[in-house]
Amino acid sequence: MDGSLQYSALTRLLTLNNQVHDLENQMLTEKVPAIPVGIELSDQMFFGSRISEIQDEIDQSTRASLATCWLGSSGGEDEGYEV
Repeated sequence: MDGSLQYSALTRLLTLNNQVHDLENQMLTEKVPAIPVGIELSDQMFFGSRISEIQDEIDQSTRASLATCWLGSSGGEDEGYEV
């Protein structure tokens, strides 16, 4: 594998890892609304909570990391994968 490609993939992985770490810290600071027992839940009750959005961003960054690893490790060799 080309050294510059390895460096580029490593840099991308470190960037994505930092993004996920920052998102996890951000999610830990989010307040979860307290709902009294016996109250029916509705989507409106969680309006303004960014927890699900942050989880989606973490999932997206994780998938990007996996794709980066896969592409970075392929090294241009034909392993029988179709794109």
